[in-house]
Amino acid sequence: MAVAARGPAEAISGAAAPGTLFPRGADIGVLNMFGIDAVVAYSENEDEIERRTRAGTRELTNPRALDLLMNLPHGEPVPVTSLSDTEQRVLRRMPAGTVARHDNVVVREATHPIRVDLAVVPGKGWASAKEKAEWFTPFCARAVLIDRPLRRRHDAVMEAEFYGIGLLVVTSNDVEVVVPPRPFVRRRHTVAGWRFVEEAYQQLSSR
Repeated sequence: MAVAARGPAEAISGAAAPGTLFPRGADIGVLNMFGIDAVVAYSENEDEIERRTRAGTRELTNPRALDLLMNLPHGEPVPVTSLSDTEQRVLRRMPAGTVARHDNVVVREATHPIRVDLAVVPGKGWASAKEKAEWFTPFCARAVLIDRPLRRRHDAVMEAEFYGIGLLVVTSNDVEVVVPPRPFVRRRHTVAGWRFVEEAYQQLSSR
């Protein structure tokens, strides 16, 4: 069966040997972020997912809740009195299973349920797919999957290498990895980054 007749997830999963395009053992899923359909390679934090199931933790995407969690060390007790008035108000409305309170201390229990390693944006041309892939720049490695022969291939390769965006091209029976994606390096932790993970988790876990 030709790759073009398969879905993007199946095409990408067979594009390279395990451990080259994405980490060994990574799961492959499809989601929509920023209004953009993408195939992602991700890894589950099984301990955290099981803990959330036991605790009944549901959606965790509120920016104020995530901001408070980021300011609390994971698993370490923090005096409630050390929190600001605003933080204490947020604390009273935290979703189940995110923090534990004992006497006058609070302990953060929640952490990331998954890690998104790579987002691949399918497209019909390099320029338009590249623009969409750049939305994922703060969160994970990026690549595009072009479903037809490249126009101005040399220019596309130069740009892909410069921006660190992987360039995959569908051929008659396979997917060619023209430029591998640059590995993602997280320079700082942000509320937006955690929210991205949570929204991806919600979509991927519901499929």
